[in-house]
Amino acid sequence: MKNKISRNIYFIPYVLWIALFVIAPILLILYYSFFDIEGNLSLINYQKFFTPVYLKMTLSSFWYAFLITGISLLVAYPTAYLLTKTKHKQLWLLLIIVPSWINLLLKAYAFIGILAHMVWRMVSWRR
Repeated sequence: MKNKISRNIYFIPYVLWIALFVIAPILLILYYSFFDIEGNLSLINYQKFFTPVYLKMTLSSFWYAFLITGISLLVAYPTAYLLTKTKHKQLWLLLIIVPSWINLLLKAYAFIGILAHMVWRMVSWRR
């Protein structure tokens, strides 16, 4: 019984996270969708959404999401299977993961360059 209670305590942060960052924003969007730009209660947003242009954009968004998910699964599952069968798993996993780090590394080096330039200007400005 005590073990079950302690497991439920660890569940609380996840529930709070989902409530604050998933459910609450969705409810706020739903709430604000019933008001027009002046703040009056209206269904004008839904009237605009159900026009052919917005419906086409919504359907194409769902189609692209489905297509990208399908292609990702077609690439990921065989890759994961091959990784389990290869001799040097860590090396191949590293070669697969490193390209996804490139964007983050470029941003980090850009900030280092920007901040170094700012510090250099601040130091030279004081002289």
